[in-house]
Amino acid sequence: MSWRVANSLETLRRQLDARFPDRNTSADGSIGDAAHQARGSASDHNPWYGPGIVTARDFTHDPAHGLDIQQVADQLLDSRDPRIKYVIANRRIGTNRGWQWEPYDGANPHEAHFHLSVVADPRCDEAHDWNLPVLGEAPDGGGAGGDGAFVTWGTSVNVRAQPRLDAPVVAVLSGPTRVTVQCQTRGDTVDTAGHTNDAWSFVPALGGYVSNIFIDHPAAWLPDIGEC
Repeated sequence: MSWRVANSLETLRRQLDARFPDRNTSADGSIGDAAHQARGSASDHNPWYGPGIVTARDFTHDPAHGLDIQQVADQLLDSRDPRIKYVIANRRIGTNRGWQWEPYDGANPHEAHFHLSVVADPRCDEAHDWNLPVLGEAPDGGGAGGDGAFVTWGTSVNVRAQPRLDAPVVAVLSGPTRVTVQCQTRGDTVDTAGHTNDAWSFVPALGGYVSNIFIDHPAAWLPDIGEC
């Protein structure tokens, strides 16, 4: 079956990647292996919600490059973000029932990575940034990287020949992708993940337009980008 990771978890992954660009990802994980799959809805690594939405991600412990899983896990629990279901790290688990650490006796001690599960309801797809001190403040321009560079979010994002939903698809972005936007224009209205936007960005390298709703930036109309 087709599957994707919940948008809130993809947002955290992008934030961690931006904050710790050299971090090790060897113990990162999303959809479960055969052992997880055998557990069905008992494992949030399975695409049992949605349908087809994985509501858990693992992130690798790499203090040498700044990412200490206990630090991030502690801050997630302290944030009491309503998207959180539970966090596991270093043989402890914290849930949204009490926001306190308790012993965890699962087979995997979660010392090589921390695990974050988000709630199995529409909140799991809320893609706004996670507010954690370790991530620092967002740079001016949010997802912009300068010179028209931005990062997309989501999976299987269509790039179209024109800023219309019925225009031919010229490329498909399988996951978050760094793109350079030449200009933007108004087109068909796109409605997804609780957001609505009629602005589209032209990406010359892809030969087409991507809806601004899939550009990882808080503004509907991208700053410092001219009109097509």
